[in-house]
Amino acid sequence: MQHRVNRNAIAAWAGLAFLGAMAATLAQSLPDGYVRNPPVEPGLAPNMSVAESDTVAHTYEIRFSPGDEILSGLTDLAKAEGITAAQVTGLGGLSSALLAFGDPSIGEYVFKLLPVEEKSELVSLVGTVSLRDGEPSVHLHAVLALSDGSTVGGHVLELHANPVAEVTILATSHD
Repeated sequence: MQHRVNRNAIAAWAGLAFLGAMAATLAQSLPDGYVRNPPVEPGLAPNMSVAESDTVAHTYEIRFSPGDEILSGLTDLAKAEGITAAQVTGLGGLSSALLAFGDPSIGEYVFKLLPVEEKSELVSLVGTVSLRDGEPSVHLHAVLALSDGSTVGGHVLELHANPVAEVTILATSHD
């Protein structure tokens, strides 16, 4: 007696078994305040705009020493190198910082000051370089870790390196 294997039937059975196992896993209860990773709902960014570039980025690796002010140094570099479009990332140590929280309800480019007058760790620095009024403009946001383990973050107005801060600029448009 010869048996034929129906591959479609086996695949369908395996698929049903997989779905049953997934349903059992999803049905398990979770503690309050927890949720399984939900699917991303498409179509919720109808006003999104995209600019695509196939240019190769020019990389600048910058090291700041004690006392150097990071925003000033990056602005000087962007102007000197003619950087008109770039991504900025970095980390390091700081002696002090002046962050800010933008509040457009009060006025355009109006910020609530968030001074940090203690040693902190720059755990995340992200930003861009773009043209503003025909000049390169560095726009940075940072998250700082404080000695008690808390964090503070916001728009960067000043960052004073200590002992060192390392920043990378990936310029996609420069002279």
